[in-house]
Amino acid sequence: MKFDFSQLNGLFDNLKEKGTEYAGIAVGKTKDAARIAKLAVDIGTEKEALKRTFVELGKAYYEEHRGTADGLFAQLCEEVDAVNARIKDMQDEMDALKGTFKPDEAPDFESVVSADEENDIEVEIVEEPDEENK
Repeated sequence: MKFDFSQLNGLFDNLKEKGTEYAGIAVGKTKDAARIAKLAVDIGTEKEALKRTFVELGKAYYEEHRGTADGLFAQLCEEVDAVNARIKDMQDEMDALKGTFKPDEAPDFESVVSADEENDIEVEIVEEPDEENK
């Protein structure tokens, strides 16, 4: 039996051609995927910039029109005032609580240790025999 190597060479050339074609497609798809990822990051960055701009716009409107706003804007300005009042109340409470700490009066070692010892918990460990040793 005689083997025709020319057919084998043709088969290898065909496989090589297909491999090159598929590699080119894969490279193109990889570039597309990278571009999609970059665009997604860029869109996220732009959305954050938009949010900051809207915050600044709202802040400017509030500062300029809080006493004269009407309709929905009046309601939103009232909500901002209410939130600011709650924040001030919490800040005042926090400042008052901070005032109760006296950093120059550090507790002595004995009072800290004895206070900690009052809350000691005792644990009893019971070892059960293995199933094999019964």
